[in-house]
Parts: sequence; C-alpha cells; structure tokens
Amino acid sequence: MAPAAPRPAPGRRRSLKAPLDKLGSAGALIAAAACPICFPKLALLGAFLGLGGLAAYEAQLFIAAQALVVLAVAGHVLAYRRAPRAWRFGLALAGGGAFFAALYLFGSELLSYLGLGALIAASLPRLRRPPAA
Repeated sequence: MAPAAPRPAPGRRRSLKAPLDKLGSAGALIAAAACPICFPKLALLGAFLGLGGLAAYEAQLFIAAQALVVLAVAGHVLAYRRAPRAWRFGLALAGGGAFFAALYLFGSELLSYLGLGALIAASLPRLRRPPAA
C-alpha cells in the first residue's frame, strides 16, 4: 500500500499556484493540437487523440492556446518566486517569448514548436519531484 500524501500544516492550505505551469503547458499543447491550420505538425497528434472534431472551433482554440501559454509562463513566475531555479525560469520565459515571436513577428512554425517544447521542458522536472515546501 502506498503511503498517504503529506497533509499541509494546520492553517495552511495547498494553493493552485504550484500546478499552474504544468496545467498551462499541457493545456497549450492540447489546444495547439486541435488547431490543424495553425500547428499542422501537432494536428497529427490531435487527430490521433480524437481532437479532429474541434477543427470548427479553431479560432477559439488558437486564442486558448495563447492564453494557456501566458498561464504557463505566469505559473513559472510564481514557481520561481517560491523556489528559485534560474535555468527553469529562463527556459520558460524563452519558450513563451519564442512562441509569441513566432506567431506575431516571424511567422515561423518551427519557432512556435520550439517555444512550446521549451515550456514543456521547463515543466517536466516539477513532475518528477514536487517543490520543497
């Protein structure tokens, strides 16, 4: 039997700040996978996951992907304030910046994928090991 998860100290509740970076990164990836015109390489993954039916809502999903990237970066800012890891914070900022630069400045599909990948890579170490309290 697995040990029970540690409970927060009395008077302290768990906040939603910790999973914001992971939630935003995963949500941005799923929203991008549902946009076949915006992110054609991720559309293959979206079709495999059964998200092809959401193509009619592509404009809304494109906006949702951008909002979730902002949420992921905000989650990394809060995580950095809590437990400073400069490389993870820098990777998240660079990934978010690359994503928006690809969309609005350069029109580069590769750069947008690299930005999403950087956000996911910045979130992965927190999946293995929860942050210290």
